[in-house]
Amino acid sequence: MATELKTPELSRSAAAAFADKWKSYTDEKQHARGFWSEFFRALCGVDDEEIAGIEYEKRVKSTISGNQEYIDVYWKNVALIEHKSAGENLDKAELQARGYWLSLPPGYRPKTIIISDFLNFRLIDVALNRTHDFPLSKLPENIHRFEAIISGNRTRISEEEITVDQVAAKLMANLYLELEDHGFEGHETSIFLIRILFLLFGDDTGMWAKNTFLKLVMGTKEDGSDVGLKLDTLFEVLNTPEDKRPKALGEEFKPFPYVNGGIFAEKISVIDFNKKMRVAFVEVANYDWTTINPTIFGSLFQLIKNKEARRELGEHYTSEENINKIVYPLFLDELQERLAAAWNNKKELKKLRQDLAKIKIFDPACGCGNFLVVSYRHLRQLELELIVRLNNLEGSQDSIQLDGSMGLSITLNQFYGLEIEEWPAQVARMALFLTDHQENLRLERITGATHNRFPIKDFANIVNVNALETDWSSVLQADESTYVLGNPPFLGHKERNELQANDHTLVWQDVNASGTLDFVTCWFLLAAKFVSKSKSRAAFVSTNSISQGRQPDVLWQGLNRFDIKIDFAYQSFRWSNESSGQAIVTCVIIGFSAKNVDTKRKLWVRGTHEAILVEQINPYLVDGPQVTTPSRKAPISKSITPANYGSMAIDDGHLIFDAEEAAAAQSKDKSVGAFLSRIIGGREMLYNEMRYCLWLVSANPKDITNSSVIQERLKRVAEFRKSSSRAATQKLATTPGLFGENRQPSSPYVALAKVSSEKRAYLPADVFNSNVIASGSILTICSDSPAFDFAIVCSKPMSIWNSAVSGRMKTDFQISVEITYNNFPLPKIATQQKNEIATLAEKVLDARKSFSGATIAELYGDVSMPKALQTAHHELDKYMLSLYGLKVNATDTQILKALFEAYAALSDDMLI
Repeated sequence: MATELKTPELSRSAAAAFADKWKSYTDEKQHARGFWSEFFRALCGVDDEEIAGIEYEKRVKSTISGNQEYIDVYWKNVALIEHKSAGENLDKAELQARGYWLSLPPGYRPKTIIISDFLNFRLIDVALNRTHDFPLSKLPENIHRFEAIISGNRTRISEEEITVDQVAAKLMANLYLELEDHGFEGHETSIFLIRILFLLFGDDTGMWAKNTFLKLVMGTKEDGSDVGLKLDTLFEVLNTPEDKRPKALGEEFKPFPYVNGGIFAEKISVIDFNKKMRVAFVEVANYDWTTINPTIFGSLFQLIKNKEARRELGEHYTSEENINKIVYPLFLDELQERLAAAWNNKKELKKLRQDLAKIKIFDPACGCGNFLVVSYRHLRQLELELIVRLNNLEGSQDSIQLDGSMGLSITLNQFYGLEIEEWPAQVARMALFLTDHQENLRLERITGATHNRFPIKDFANIVNVNALETDWSSVLQADESTYVLGNPPFLGHKERNELQANDHTLVWQDVNASGTLDFVTCWFLLAAKFVSKSKSRAAFVSTNSISQGRQPDVLWQGLNRFDIKIDFAYQSFRWSNESSGQAIVTCVIIGFSAKNVDTKRKLWVRGTHEAILVEQINPYLVDGPQVTTPSRKAPISKSITPANYGSMAIDDGHLIFDAEEAAAAQSKDKSVGAFLSRIIGGREMLYNEMRYCLWLVSANPKDITNSSVIQERLKRVAEFRKSSSRAATQKLATTPGLFGENRQPSSPYVALAKVSSEKRAYLPADVFNSNVIASGSILTICSDSPAFDFAIVCSKPMSIWNSAVSGRMKTDFQISVEITYNNFPLPKIATQQKNEIATLAEKVLDARKSFSGATIAELYGDVSMPKALQTAHHELDKYMLSLYGLKVNATDTQILKALFEAYAALSDDMLI
């Protein structure tokens, strides 16, 4: 039985020694097994091949030939290896290996195919359709690729390919910049670049004889004077059927086919090249575009656009790994399960094949088409597996027919996108067509047959419109086979431009407080309306802010009008991309459909670990009742003491002193010390930093008059307030010695920091006397039992509750009175219970005091929290959790579910 293999860090020196030893071996029959046995042992750390799941000469019945055949080396869940004698054709070996791979049942197919003839390696990432070739002598430089294959993590392998793709993108961007520098930009230049992109791929991927386009480019004059005219002629040729072309057409144009499809239909102005422009063009044409991933076109788009334009559009180019987080749960998992279940059933395979033809994929914010490209690639792969298997079961083993009854079901016509900008819309159309071409090449490699799509008849339905002003039903009619997906623009309500603000208002109209919602919610609302009229499903990426703080309540006021439910969700995670600059955003993924749609799959939520099956998913993307936490002016629980915010100076800093300034002020005027009070914010509380403020609430006017230090400070405060554009602030100029907003408690109080790191197990809080002033970055809770109030905010239930409902700034929690605190569902507490809780809280505070000089940040550090403090918190948590019927070892998921159930019990009027 195979066991999990620990991934070693493969040795470059061992790889060099291996390469040197095997460089003279050539015969497959005599030495292939020894080659791989030593490879596994010396380089991969495999001591026992059987335990590792490695088989030699693994039998497999070919679904293509119907014969019993043998895989040279099969490493379960890792790789399928085909080995040949030195000098044999690796392309034929790859065709053979891909046939074996297809013959394996779904679930037994490794992600990687490896081809070798001793002197050369070819590594094929089947899922990404990426190939990397290198000689045995370069094994040390490529050993990391095997390390990534063994670990099942393709990140290190893909980094180099991403770099290669970005080199291509930069070359294209350089060409664009040369055109722009010479006055060529706008619509016609976009059309020109898209055509060049098509020609570059066509030249390297078999659309016509290799390097035909390169020869034409290299045949132009060095000064570039004839480049524009030759390209203009070529564009016209590609748009003209062969039998209608001029007889006197130059030989360099004759090899090009009639393309059609609208790519070359529009007549554009001839671009006058010069020498520098031609050099940039030649560099692009000389690059090998064979394996470029069309999803990298998003990066190309970013490189061409300037930074400001990217931000305005909310552009975030997404990696294929992240796109799969939507594609798989939305539709691909189900289709793959159907294929596996129907593997030996011709009737069910045919039904699945018919259903594939009904699928429609729609991205209403498609950008450069990455989500559509990845979806198309996956569906073509699945259909290829289905066709090969069905062909075998039908008994037509000799050849695979790709026309008529066994034709391809998946076409570009099934893919739809809306995009407001012309250039990315053009890129999306081209990316999908080139992906189609790449899939046809793979089809040819596997089956020996291909599908001729010239002249082009099929194109994806990419519409250059504003999705927020367009009736989506006018683009496609949704049904149960329609899937809506994408990555709409990430913009907060303060970041929208005038057009976006108007669109936001148009979409949300009469929903209360909707103006504060992120721009991405417009797509959620329109998608909810779209899917509610059908049995279609949707899933979007969004910034995590829409599932935190104030937004869930407002968002679901709108979504609930369409009876929407959440089918699956990814909780907050870092969404990195493959573009230049590596934008990183904290995101969520939400899959949803109408409540009357049976997704036939269990609901799940995925956080930082594995997916968790749940009964229902609420707007905070956790297992719990369908409730939201609106902004409340008073606590929902009668057992909780009302909270308030700290005082706001509104002084431009003139009433505040750091320790050095306070000492200097008192040195100059000893009387100032009587009016300096310690002031705390979140940072001062966490790190015990000393800051002071002028607190003149009870000051005698004579004291102020006699102090030059105080007078100077108050003069600056008055000037600052007078200069404000707000009338209320201007009015405060008449009392410059008072805080603009005074909310200071009159007795001991609990201070709770408004901002807290997601890394802390407990919220930062402490108890202070009333002579310590709480600033605006503090929440204050004042009652006759500060210890009880402290226990509530510094308990595990409050920490878990905060993590679910509070808003965030980047990854830090933004704790509010109205959302976090006032909605905390504390059950009814009897007097005796309150006293017991306060006693446990006193033990926590006493444990803190026993470590003299230690700051709260140090006391609650990941590795520095003292055992005594841990024990005190454990006892408090045990008691607090018991109030919800939970044991102290309850998981965060269980705690959160119990909290939302308690909340629902307190807020029947808020059920959604």
